[in-house]
Amino acid sequence: MQERTERRQLNNEGFSLIELLIAIVILSIIVVPLLHSFVTSARTNAKSRNTMHATAIAEDVMEQFEAHTLEEMADTYETVTPTDFTNNVQRDVSLDVDGDGAAEDGIWQYTFRDEKTTSGTYDVVVTLDPNGYTALNEKDIVNIQNLAGNLNAVYSESEDAAQEAYGYFEAYSGGRDVMEIARNTTKTIEISIDSSRILLDLGDGESVETDVYLVTASTVYHCNSAILTGISGDYPQNGSDYVIFSNEEAVRAKAAELKKEKESGNPVDAEEIISQLANIIVCLQPRVEASQSAVTSAVDKVIVNNPKNVQTNLFLVEQTPSAERIDSFTDESTGFNPYSSWNNNYKAAFELRETWPGWMSSAGASIDSACRLRTNLIDRSNTEYIFNDLSVSGAAGNAVGDVAKDIMGADGGLTPTERRNRIYDMRVQVYSRDTIGVQSPVLTMTGTVIE
Repeated sequence: MQERTERRQLNNEGFSLIELLIAIVILSIIVVPLLHSFVTSARTNAKSRNTMHATAIAEDVMEQFEAHTLEEMADTYETVTPTDFTNNVQRDVSLDVDGDGAAEDGIWQYTFRDEKTTSGTYDVVVTLDPNGYTALNEKDIVNIQNLAGNLNAVYSESEDAAQEAYGYFEAYSGGRDVMEIARNTTKTIEISIDSSRILLDLGDGESVETDVYLVTASTVYHCNSAILTGISGDYPQNGSDYVIFSNEEAVRAKAAELKKEKESGNPVDAEEIISQLANIIVCLQPRVEASQSAVTSAVDKVIVNNPKNVQTNLFLVEQTPSAERIDSFTDESTGFNPYSSWNNNYKAAFELRETWPGWMSSAGASIDSACRLRTNLIDRSNTEYIFNDLSVSGAAGNAVGDVAKDIMGADGGLTPTERRNRIYDMRVQVYSRDTIGVQSPVLTMTGTVIE
């Protein structure tokens, strides 16, 4: 059989140009959108990462403001300034923050690039605006911290404290009765405020300076010497001052405690050493028995010596007599009680002495005293008020009446209160580095912060 072999030539001539062009077109139709989606996805991912980082920063900033006061945050950012960037804090200023062309008051604005918070790759602007909460922010609120016992000096007399003085004077009066003695006796309570600055060692070469305070008080009764025999007319004749506030020992003890903590390896905060004299409270027992008839001068006087201008509040509180004390004035033979009439005649005086070089009485109420007066004696229209500038001798250094009241900020409120902004709208804007004022922020987050 004859074997036949069929040979065929394979088609190895390749694609024609047209076929190749068609293939390229088809491929481009498929691949180009796919590549575009890759680029878009990469850009979206980068933007998402940027937004995610900015969101984390904004949230961190908000948490910091929730945990600290505005002043603490200002101190934090002002103490450290990154290279090529200046942290800036504008405190309680007027700025146009809503873009209406008018500046709003009370604005706090922080601009910072904090390495810990932003890793140095973002710039942050924090704006705090209290103007959306005017009704709440303008309301006086009790300052609870200001009521803390370790910040206050208190001086009080017993209701019958004057009786001992009357009895002393009576023994030298030639038989005059107690009521006549009372009519001829004045009482002076004197409060003296002193301060000094001490250096405290916190260990490891760290130290802190702080003020410490000493407040003393005394009461002297003076009887008209014309009705006395053999004595000067003062009681007690050799009186001593009582210490009603002293915090140096407590401050030093706190510093020693912090030093011990530090030596044990625990972090300490020098701010824990709080040295403050918030209030001085004087409880005045009104001697209405000294006002049995109309009086021209005060029968009780309170003097506060504050030569170093220590900032504090003086609460001068006229005490309400007990029913027993009021009843003690009743005439047993007639049953008549003159208390109401005597109380109407009663007159007290308050004098504050501070040092204000350059001020004279002719300048009027052009200064604000360091010690601020709060007293219910405001309700008595005949109360005397005197401000004395220790740097000026004579009448030129004295202000009286309404001028003195204005200088001392005399007010009838007897509870420590304060009026300040407490609630703020908060806006945190996170910018890419060095783009503040050039580009829009990467992220803006808003919220509310309460001081």
